Amino acid sequence: MVKNIQHAVIRVSDIAVAKEFYLNKLGLELLEDSGNFFAAKAGNIRLSVFGGYEKAGDPENPKTGVSLIFRVDNLEKAIEEYKAKGVPFFGEIIDIPNFHKFMESEDPDGNVFFLAEYHKEPV
Repeated sequence: MVKNIQHAVIRVSDIAVAKEFYLNKLGLELLEDSGNFFAAKAGNIRLSVFGGYEKAGDPENPKTGVSLIFRVDNLEKAIEEYKAKGVPFFGEIIDIPNFHKFMESEDPDGNVFFLAEYHKEPV
C-alpha cells in the first residue's frame, strides 16, 4: 500500500539550467551532484533530476506529463519572491475552499509544477 510520495524524478535537456532553476531560483537543498544528475531536497521529498532529455511532441506544448506540487506557507509571498528571480507563472491563483490554493509554473523544459498553500493537510 502506498503511504506517500518520497521521491520524484524529472528528466531535463540541460542539467546546468535545471540546477540553476531548482537550486538557485526555487531554493531547494542540494543532496548530491554527479555531473549529469543531481538530487535535491524539497521538504520530505527527494527530487532526482537527470540530464539528456529531448523535448518531444508539439514544440508549442513541450510538457513531459510530470507535475510537482511544492508546498509553501504563504502563496502570494512565494509567488512575489519567485517572480523577482525570473520564475514564470501562468493564469491566476486558484483557490479550492477547505483544501488549498495554488498557481501554475514550469521549469525551463516545460515540466509543470505548482506552488500550493494548504488550508488543511492533504492526506
